[in-house]
Amino acid sequence: MSLASIFGLMIIGLLVYLGMVRKKPAGPEFYSGCLSGVLLVLLLELTTQGFIAQVPPWAHPWLTFIAYLVVSFVVLKTLDLLFIEDYLIEKLGKYIPRILRMIILVVGLTLAGLVLLRAVLEVDPLALIALPTIATAVVGFSLKDVIARVASGIQLGRMIHVGDWVTLMDNEGVVTDLAFDYITIKTRALDYIMLPNDVVSQSKIINHSRPETLSARAIFVEANYAHPPMQVKQILMQSALAVPGVVADPTPISYVQEFKESGIAYKLKFYLNDYANRERIEGEVMAYIWYAFQRNGIEIPYPQRVVHTTQPPDVTALRTIELAGIEEQFRGIDFLAVLDAHALHMLAEHAQKRVYLSRELVVREGEQGEEFFVIMEGEADVVIKTGAQTTRVATLKIGQFFGEMSLLTGTPRSATVQAKSQLTVTVIGKNAMRQVLSRNPNLADQFGMILTARQSELATTRETADRTARLRPGAEDGNSLTARILSFFGLSRS
Repeated sequence: MSLASIFGLMIIGLLVYLGMVRKKPAGPEFYSGCLSGVLLVLLLELTTQGFIAQVPPWAHPWLTFIAYLVVSFVVLKTLDLLFIEDYLIEKLGKYIPRILRMIILVVGLTLAGLVLLRAVLEVDPLALIALPTIATAVVGFSLKDVIARVASGIQLGRMIHVGDWVTLMDNEGVVTDLAFDYITIKTRALDYIMLPNDVVSQSKIINHSRPETLSARAIFVEANYAHPPMQVKQILMQSALAVPGVVADPTPISYVQEFKESGIAYKLKFYLNDYANRERIEGEVMAYIWYAFQRNGIEIPYPQRVVHTTQPPDVTALRTIELAGIEEQFRGIDFLAVLDAHALHMLAEHAQKRVYLSRELVVREGEQGEEFFVIMEGEADVVIKTGAQTTRVATLKIGQFFGEMSLLTGTPRSATVQAKSQLTVTVIGKNAMRQVLSRNPNLADQFGMILTARQSELATTRETADRTARLRPGAEDGNSLTARILSFFGLSRS
């Protein structure tokens, strides 16, 4: 068997082996090299055996040289795929730039070509290297920029990978390609920018994805001087933690940054892992802050422009419709249904409307409270602590309520309630309920009986969860609850 036949069988064997071992294709250049190698080896074998007789004498050595050079490319490419890509990169996790792999392939192919020049064509490679001095200088000078970009590309490949979010030469985007001479990034506006490697390597490089994906962001907001800074800082941090995409560790932190003419300037610093969605997450944090400020009556100072219309809306009529809807909601609640129309209207007038965004906490288990909540829109989860874990025991929907024990007796919250979606609630406070009870203290007896019955039902419902958590106190009798209600509001029986 001739050497050409051995090379042909070797190429076919490599194709079969890679097809059986590798899960992914080897690439068009490898398959093209294999096909070219097989055809050239077949042509060389036919020429050697005399099946193709009319071949010039000088053509046979060159055909042999080209065929063996293609075989060398196939062998080198196979080593690149099996050793560098499959073993070093995928198995060991090493980072080897595509540029460096290509250079190794070119250098190996060049060395193979020099050996074949000597062995097949009997040409001394040193004679080819000894080019005229002027020509060498001209070629070297013309390739100076290319060589600099290739060297810079190898250096950049150690710091930047395809898929990283970077800021290069004041351009922010995701790296889509790192070639010999240019690096390509896609901006948030979906524009593609190609930057020369040598220029990029000499400028400031910010990689937002490496060596870790954690990225700190900052938002600045102002609040009126009337609001205590510690309260504002706490609200800012809680709002950031509620936003999907903001990590809990490191925890968000807020600072008082400056005392300005219009108000106090605050800085909120938080962290995220998803830099690609940075703008969306920052926008969500600002939206959550606005809703939290609205609920807590915190004013953001800003210039206002008043537009007067010729036909202002009938505010009184709108308020009447709103109060009627709140009163109707209250009539569907058992312990409020015993109130007369005047008392219901009084509660509706003093009720507040609040909006919570997804994942925000409405009340926390164990905290003191004096407010009662009725859900107008959205859903909320009721969660209790079970040792070190938390257990969701119920999902509250439109028309359902919570917090009645805290409103009437000041009892600490027995569970945590968290907004499952955007949540709108109507809130009744202690002062409004005191006005109702002061008109008719005997209502405390009816409230006590109703709440006693509800406590008995809830004790049965929570029994399963409490077996794995902690024992809750049993239901009180009506007289005991009545006494607690009157004591909480500072009233006595009439």
